Order: sequence, then structure tokens, then C-alpha cells
Amino acid sequence: MTCREHPLRILRYSMKNIWLLIFPLLRGVSVLHFDPAGIYAWVKGAWIDIAVLGIILVYGYIRWHFSEITVTNEAITHTEGFLVKIRRTIPIKKISSAAMETPFYLMPFKAMTVRCDTGAGFFKSTDMKIMVTQKSGEVLMANIPDVKKEKAFKDLPKPSIVSVLLFSVFFSSGFSGAVYIAAFFFKGGDIAHDILSIAMSRITEQAEHIYVKLLSGIPKAAAMTGIFFMGAWLLSFIMNLLRYSRFHLSADKDCINVAFGLIKRRRHRIRTAHINYIDLKQNLIMKLCGAVTVNISCPGYGYDSHLPVLMPISREKNLGSLNEYPSLPRDGRLKYRPRFTAFFSYAGLPAAGIVLTALMHRPADMLPANLADLSWFLIIMAEIPLTWLTMVKTVALCISGISIYNDRMILRCSKGTSFHTVIARREKVVMVQINQNILQKFFKKCQVIIWLSGESRSKYKVKSLTAAQGTEIKKLLSD
Repeated sequence: MTCREHPLRILRYSMKNIWLLIFPLLRGVSVLHFDPAGIYAWVKGAWIDIAVLGIILVYGYIRWHFSEITVTNEAITHTEGFLVKIRRTIPIKKISSAAMETPFYLMPFKAMTVRCDTGAGFFKSTDMKIMVTQKSGEVLMANIPDVKKEKAFKDLPKPSIVSVLLFSVFFSSGFSGAVYIAAFFFKGGDIAHDILSIAMSRITEQAEHIYVKLLSGIPKAAAMTGIFFMGAWLLSFIMNLLRYSRFHLSADKDCINVAFGLIKRRRHRIRTAHINYIDLKQNLIMKLCGAVTVNISCPGYGYDSHLPVLMPISREKNLGSLNEYPSLPRDGRLKYRPRFTAFFSYAGLPAAGIVLTALMHRPADMLPANLADLSWFLIIMAEIPLTWLTMVKTVALCISGISIYNDRMILRCSKGTSFHTVIARREKVVMVQINQNILQKFFKKCQVIIWLSGESRSKYKVKSLTAAQGTEIKKLLSD
């Protein structure tokens, strides 16, 4: 099949020379005066503006005319340029993922964008992105391997609206952080207003009259700040809900199909052999509920506009045939894991922070009543994240570790306040680092850092393993 890009691309190619419109603009500024003579002079020379606009559009048309797409059973070739020919060819068997995107504003024009990505390149750059008609896009995608209905897994969990809703809640710009910051400003603004009011009342009446308006604005400013953070989260939540609605998943042993989006519909085809690793992601609430979000690392899937999610939220025990991809015992037993004596390494700092913050209540009691209220408020607000982080790191100590089975590796760790279960082929491990500080050398401990292949930074760390375990892991993954 041979075709051209959608005619709308003429406008896109023309936009590259939009800077030429500066000449009609300068002419208009020089001759246009809001009087009959000025308007006549502008109309008389309007042919210059039309000529410049015509040149821009003709250039876009020529670029579009010489842009040609050729699709065969072996490769997709995109040829563009009329003075200098640029030809990009992607073999079908090298395509890691392909996607069709149909934003709502392209639907009336029956246009879509097709993306094709391979393992080549870096920084999540798209190897080929073209805008074509829906008919040409369907023909193009027909040459890319797809899920075979007769071999498709029948026991895959079906993402429901509740699953997408919970995913949007948990992964929208730090839900817990937004609520915490909003609460801080809502309550903190009232306390600050009370303290400053008492302070100002001790000043002369004239000064109090000057500052009265300033004082009345403090709670409003604090409330507006809190509303801003909650509004930012709400906007992120709505965008995620629109982005991941109508989520559909189908798969067989060779391919995965993922479709989602309400305003901008995306349909992805992923080659399972090209997946770098699987990442089962959880926060503390999801961990306690046995829920998990399945993410993957695959070239072309999960660029800046969306997360590389394969399953929004599901119970870990109900993943069905998704567990077939790792082909790895999932009994929860990890061969290399830290001992419980490594508590300080994991949760020591936030736990110490809880104790030190709690000890601040004695100095707070000796302060004047108005300042004591503020001190107690700050102590409580500091204890909340410290307690949460201590709980997260304690759970991380219990679940962290590494196991290596045949040609597969499973790694469990935490990053920030989230938990990760990473499953990858040993061949996808690009580097293993063994780090030790002075204390770790004395106690013969180390931290193992594993780098995995991918278009973005893929680094996972397990702390407080023994030095012997670290050496053995490095040897197994380097062979």
C-alpha cells in the first residue's frame, strides 16, 4: 500500500514558515491608520499579504505532496522532502509498539495519528509519527501483529469504571499530599490570623486601624492557597478520568492490545517479546487492600501524555493470565532479603523524627497561649507525614528483596511512598551496582542497585542485604 498523509498536514507543514507573516504585519503597522486614507493604503497593498500567505500554503502543499508512506508485509517506509529526500524505514518485526490516536477534534476530518516505536532511540522519542486518514490507518495497522481472538486469554480482569475511578484518585498529582497541604493552609490560616490579631492589639489604635485590612486578608489568602492545591488535584483527577475511561485490555502470548480515552481515544498494540519489565505498583492503602496497578516498560508505551499502565487497579490475586508473562513462581518467597534488624536503615529516620517532634510538646507548653496553639498545630501536622512514612518504610522492610529463577528476576522495593514489584528477564538487566558506606562495610552489609533497559531511567534499589548476597546477585545477573 502506498498513500500520503492526511491533507490536514498541509497546515502543519505550513506552520513551519509562519514567521514569514512578519512582513505583512510590518507593512500593516506602517500603513494602517484609522482613517480613510490609511485603510485605502492597506487594501491597495493587500495583494502582498495574500502572496505571502499563498507562498506559505504552497510550501506546505509541496511538502505534503512529496510525503509518501509505503507499507508492505516487511516494513513501513516514510519518504519526505523534495530537495533533499529523507527516507525512514522500520521493519515490521522490529516494531515494539504501535498506536492509533484519534483526538475528538480530528474526528470530523476522519483523521488519526499513527505512532510506531522500536527499541532504538532514547528519551522516549517516537521513531515514526504520521497523520493519515482513518482508512489508511486501519490498512497500515493491519500489517502489524495483533492479538488473535482464538488464542486470546479468557481470564483477564476487565477494568471497570470503579477501577479507573480509583486509579484516577490515587495517581492524580499526589492525592494525599494535596489533601495534607490543603488542610495545613485551611487551619494554619486561622491560627496565624489569631496570633497576629493579638499582637496587633498591643500596638497603638492607629497602627491597629492600618493593619486591620491586612489581618482580615490572612484567612482568605490561606483558604485560597488550600483551594488552589485541591483544585489542582481535582483538575488532574478529571484529566486522568477522561484519559483512562473506556479502558479495554486483550492479550495472547505474543501481543497485548490496550485501548483507553474518552476525548482522545488511544489504541495500542504491544509486542510482549519487546517488554523490558513489568512493574506492579502499590501505595500503602493498596498494599493493605491487596490491590495493584500493573505497569510495563516498553518502547513507545507510556510517553509524557499518559502512564505506562496495563491494568488500572485490580486485586493481585485476580490478575489471571497476566501472571503468565513473567513465567515466574509467585509464591512471595524471596531468596535474598534484608533481615528485620535493618529497621533503622529503612524506617529509622522517620521514626526518630516522630520521637523528636513529640518531645517538642514540652517547650510548646511554656509558650504564650496564642503561640502554643500554633506550636501544637505544627507538631501535629509534622507527625502525620512522619508516621505515614514510618509505616511505609516498615512495610518496605518486610517485602523488599530479590529472587532469580532461571532466566527471570523478581525485585521488590519501595520508592518514596510507593511499593514496586519488578519482574524482568535477566537479559534486560544492564548493570548491577554494589554500594557500601563505612558502617555497611563494618557490618558487612550493602545495597544492591539494579539498572534495567528502557528509554527512561529504570533504577531499583534494595538496601541492607549482606555483602555475600550482593556479590552472588551480581554474579548471577552478570553471567
